Amino acid sequence: MRIILPDKSVRTVSRASATIEEILIELGINPTTVIVVKNGTIVPEDVTADEGDEIRILRFSHGG
Repeated sequence: MRIILPDKSVRTVSRASATIEEILIELGINPTTVIVVKNGTIVPEDVTADEGDEIRILRFSHGG
């Protein structure tokens, strides 16, 4: 699967499948600090990503 990180760098991971949460934890990213887009659709952490998927990880910020 192809993973696009918040800094726009790209990683290719050879793995049959994993949940979004597992992927984030392996990358050292706190799941509560990002939004994940799988193949163009925002998905929750319990969704499974497969080998041919594109995962984009976006950081969000809030404030006032």
